[in-house]
Amino acid sequence: KMQMGDVMKDASLSLAEAKFAMGDFSHTVVSNVTKSQVKIRTKRDNVAGVSLPIFEHYSDGSDTHGLIGLSGGGQQIAKLKKNFAKAVELMIELATLQTSFVLLDEVIKLTNRRVN
Repeated sequence: KMQMGDVMKDASLSLAEAKFAMGDFSHTVVSNVTKSQVKIRTKRDNVAGVSLPIFEHYSDGSDTHGLIGLSGGGQQIAKLKKNFAKAVELMIELATLQTSFVLLDEVIKLTNRRVN
């Protein structure tokens, strides 16, 4: 979670840099999006008899924003994409861990109730 704060800070800073270099480009991005480029696949892992979900991200499709930043600010856009991709990857990893912790905690509580 601590690393997530640093990654999101870098992503927000790169967004501010890109907006400063190019102006407001959000309308261009929103109008060009047709489907998600990053998707999540769910797998199951068995830990101590408990079935835990594991989330994996994968890229589906090509980058539809290849021409954004061509007139200026291209380096900031590339840095922005890289930083937000890292943030999404870390969020998915954090979601896997948090879901596993919650499920394992419920199973441990249930087992303790049976024993006592």
